[in-house]
Amino acid sequence: MTDLPFELIPLATVRVERGDIHRMGQTAFHRRVIGGIAEGRWEGERISGDIVPPGGDWAIPSGDGTIMLLEVRQVVRTDDGALIYVTYTGRADRGRGTYTVAPTFETDDERYSWLNSIQAVGQGRNDGDAIVYEMFEVR
Repeated sequence: MTDLPFELIPLATVRVERGDIHRMGQTAFHRRVIGGIAEGRWEGERISGDIVPPGGDWAIPSGDGTIMLLEVRQVVRTDDGALIYVTYTGRADRGRGTYTVAPTFETDDERYSWLNSIQAVGQGRNDGDAIVYEMFEVR
């Protein structure tokens, strides 16, 4: 197969600064690490804005801590004032230092209503106290 059945369209570079981290330990269900988002930014041709509170990552680490299931929620206030709710799940491979995610979006702002119907994918890497993702719309 030479052609992929889909196309990846650049969406944004996203920088997520880590906030407070709460390690829950072994609960009745599993281990859980909750990491806040101190600040962040989406920067792209079609969407640019700041990540505003509240937001965070409700992660589940593997037994040896080398991989984590991610469940991230954030609110983006675009440079032109729209609010966009972003959620993504994915996996962090701490050995490789990568974060692979699948964002979805919700907004009532007509200028960004196209986001309500897309699926995105992204991969991030550690950059000091931040994770920097390259996000793409899947078409």
